Amino acid sequence: MLGVRRRFGLVLTDRRRSQSGATLIEVMVSLMIASLALSLVVGTLSTGLLDATLAKRNTAVQAVMQYEMEQVTATAVSGSFSDCFATEAPTAPAPATGYQGACPPGPYTLRADVNLQSTSGSASLWSISVSGWPSGSGTGASLQVYAAH
Repeated sequence: MLGVRRRFGLVLTDRRRSQSGATLIEVMVSLMIASLALSLVVGTLSTGLLDATLAKRNTAVQAVMQYEMEQVTATAVSGSFSDCFATEAPTAPAPATGYQGACPPGPYTLRADVNLQSTSGSASLWSISVSGWPSGSGTGASLQVYAAH
C-alpha cells in the first residue's frame, strides 16, 4: 500500500505542476504594464509629429517673410499687395486677388500681406504679415521694413 501512495502522490504532484499557470491578477497586471508602455510610445510619436509640423510651418513662414522683405527692398513697389505661397508642393508665389484678397485655387497654404504704411523723404515704411490660407488664421509673424527709394 505504501508503494501505491507514493505513486499516487507523484501523479497528483505532476498533474498540479502541469496545470499551473498565470492567475487572473498576474494577467491583469501584465496587460496594465503593456498598455501603459504602449500609450507612452503613442504619445511620444504624436508629439514628435506635431512638433515637426509646427517646425515646417514656422520655417515656411520665415522663408515667406524673407522673400517679401527682399521684394520690397530690391524693387520699386508701389502700393499694398498680397502673395500666396504653397508649402506642400512649392511653386512660384502667386498674387492674391488684391490686397488681403483670396488666394487662387491651388495648393496655397500661406498668404503674405505687404502694406505700404507711410513714405517720408527717401524711405518707405512697409508692414509684412503672414497668415494661413484658407483659414485666415494668423501665424504670429509680422515685421516692418524701411525701404530706400
